Amino acid sequence: MANGAEHHPAPIETLPMSRIDERYLSARLNHTRLSRRELLRGLLRPVTTSFAATPPLRQQREIPRPPQAQEESLLVQLCCGCGACATACSNQIISMEQGLPRLNLEHNHCDLCLACTAACETRALIPELPAMTGLVPVFNDNCVLSYGEPCTLCQEECPSQAITLPSAGLPQVSIENCQGCALCVQSCYVSGCHMLSQPS
Repeated sequence: MANGAEHHPAPIETLPMSRIDERYLSARLNHTRLSRRELLRGLLRPVTTSFAATPPLRQQREIPRPPQAQEESLLVQLCCGCGACATACSNQIISMEQGLPRLNLEHNHCDLCLACTAACETRALIPELPAMTGLVPVFNDNCVLSYGEPCTLCQEECPSQAITLPSAGLPQVSIENCQGCALCVQSCYVSGCHMLSQPS
């Protein structure tokens, strides 16, 4: 070093941190216990590389949220209620209720364009999570298959091929493959299915 000056690294508390990363780190600290090493790693490196690699597991929700929404307790801490996700949704299936985004697939489907995630500046919605709504279709006795009439509309509309039609009985859904888009619901002309939260 010039002039023999000794270089000392800046203390952690003086390192620059963006407002978004500070909010996210604070929420994650409240959400889960971190070791000293993990805490230092989170402070010294961008949050997107320290925590996003291991996002929290989804739990069953009481209120449907947009795809790629953080686990509920973390979402509550991170979401600032700005409504950017709802504004970005071209299908108009996201609304703000009590300051948090709610997904409504009753009258339209989710095309999983993820514009909502792109619009979120607080990491309440993050691209590291799977592009799924957390909802799955549940079929009922209105389905024409239940009384022997042929129909394949829900299966044909399913973009992830998650629906199979048995020789008898109601359609079956592969929870592993279903993305919860609700195209099957929108395709059904007899209201033979509706969306419910995936079981934990």
